Amino acid sequence: MRSSPQLTNVLDFLPAAEHAAIRAGNSSHDCTGGIQAAIDQAGSKVYVPAGTYPVKQLNLRSDIELYGDGQASELKAHDDTLACEFMLVTHVRDGGTPDVADNMRNIHLHDLKLNGRVAEFGYQQFWYLLAVNATSDLTVERVMFHGFRGDGMYVGSGTLRGTERHNQRIVVRDCVFDGAVKDNRNGLSVIDCDHLTVANCIFRNIGNAKLSHSVGGIDFEPDHNWSVYRNVTISHCKFIDIDTVNTAGITFFNGHQTGSNIHDWVVSGCQFTNCYWGIDSATRPKTATDVADNLSVLNCHFLNSIRVDIAVNGLSGTQISGCTFQRSPPGSGPGGDAIRLGSFAYGTSENAIDTVITGNTFIGIRPQMGAIGVLGADRVVCAGNVFVDIHGSCINFADGNTRDHTRRTDAVIISGNRISRSAHAAPGAAAMSFLSTSEQMRITKGHLVVNRSIEYANDIDDGIKRVAAGATIQLVGLK
Repeated sequence: MRSSPQLTNVLDFLPAAEHAAIRAGNSSHDCTGGIQAAIDQAGSKVYVPAGTYPVKQLNLRSDIELYGDGQASELKAHDDTLACEFMLVTHVRDGGTPDVADNMRNIHLHDLKLNGRVAEFGYQQFWYLLAVNATSDLTVERVMFHGFRGDGMYVGSGTLRGTERHNQRIVVRDCVFDGAVKDNRNGLSVIDCDHLTVANCIFRNIGNAKLSHSVGGIDFEPDHNWSVYRNVTISHCKFIDIDTVNTAGITFFNGHQTGSNIHDWVVSGCQFTNCYWGIDSATRPKTATDVADNLSVLNCHFLNSIRVDIAVNGLSGTQISGCTFQRSPPGSGPGGDAIRLGSFAYGTSENAIDTVITGNTFIGIRPQMGAIGVLGADRVVCAGNVFVDIHGSCINFADGNTRDHTRRTDAVIISGNRISRSAHAAPGAAAMSFLSTSEQMRITKGHLVVNRSIEYANDIDDGIKRVAAGATIQLVGLK
């Protein structure tokens, strides 16, 4: 396909003597200058034919469509020098301005493979295959992000500390983020974006055993109080083998929430398989009067998470509905809750606020606290769920206080849940109970009084304890 006023073929800007080697995938020619010239001089379309193109940094521009023949069209890092820190970029460093009216815009990337060669060059935290800053109306489709050394795609505020930039209306669809050797940071890092859609994507083999946090499939990590991430939809994505210590399929951090800058996230129809955490949240202590986060997790499937499937730490306004939480075989794994409400870290309690857990199924969980473990929560509705072959307690409430004396559990409604043990339950399910308390998370004992709370109309099979032995729980009715 030769160049025309509307379409530019990058091969027309590269030496003819290199074309055969590029098509064969064994060229060592630095293709950066030729492809950059094609981008700069093109009409609206830039075509990358099948082949392997060693490149350094390529600068995108507004109103461009850059595309290839799928994974057969591969841009790979030329070497491990600083010139390859970023592969495709909109603005980097202090490019752009804080005003979204000045953003780069209308960019479409599709049917390409970006290869960071992490297996050869190793981990580099701030190296990105696609760096997006001060950009509006970007669509990324059918792109393979392979072997990224830091992040596969970074949606940020520039790449210099303290630079304020904002992104709008980013769509990532039908893409694959493959870390290859688990020596990377995140598939997709989001520092700032208003209206982000991630759909039908696969995140796999991402992690780094040397890091303790901020690693995983998608990480929302705003840096400043002016950072924005809101109106986020993540649908029908798969998170597979994100299982090194403290990694997560998705992490939501709201520590820089000030007013309306961070809120409204929906995760729907997604699958989480063999993740350390499925969905994690790193937050700050909140009260019922604070701005709601509004996280909805709907119709998702969590299989064999190593620790917690969904951690609702200091979030407010969380709905978890229609999900399946499963361990296969039942009772397998080191022990972790399906849902954890509240947390305690750095001497501070973070209570979950306004949580609705309805219509979910819990199968074969071997919990640390309970299939639903409550460390601290204000206003919880747990209704219409099914618990089958739980190797411990279905719902466990932490007893005792914390050093900051702010942990609380109040206003809990537990109703219409079905609790059963199947005919083929593994031996560990014999200890199954509906409710329990714990003083040290792993020990079922204690005496708990929960105010403004009620438990009624739950269907519990014969032989399953309503309250675990050694514990008393009083739910002191609604007032």
